[in-house]
Amino acid sequence: MSSKEGLDVRTEEHVVAPELPIYPIRTVARLTGVDARRIRAWESQYGLLRPARTRGGHRLFSQRDLELIRRIKRLIDEEGLRLQGVRLLLEAESASNGDSKR
Repeated sequence: MSSKEGLDVRTEEHVVAPELPIYPIRTVARLTGVDARRIRAWESQYGLLRPARTRGGHRLFSQRDLELIRRIKRLIDEEGLRLQGVRLLLEAESASNGDSKR
C-alpha cells in the first residue's frame, strides 16, 4: 500500500462491501471466465442471478454475485450438475438458511 497526499492507495486488492453492485457484465465475464451471454441466461432463463440495474438498465454485479457465478460454474463444470439441479440446490440452501434473496 502506498500513500499519496495523505490518501491510502491499495495496489493489489480493493476493499469493497461484498454486496455493493459495482462490476459491469463485461468485467464479470473476464473475472469469472463465464461469457456474458451465459451470465444473462443464468439470470433471465433460470433465475440464478439477480444483479442490480443502473437507471439505463445495465447490469451491475457485486462481489457476492461474482462468488455465486464462480460457484455455479464449478457446480456445472466440475460437479456435473445441470442448471435445473443448480437451481434446486441453491433454493434448498436458501430455504435452510432462511435467506429469501436467493
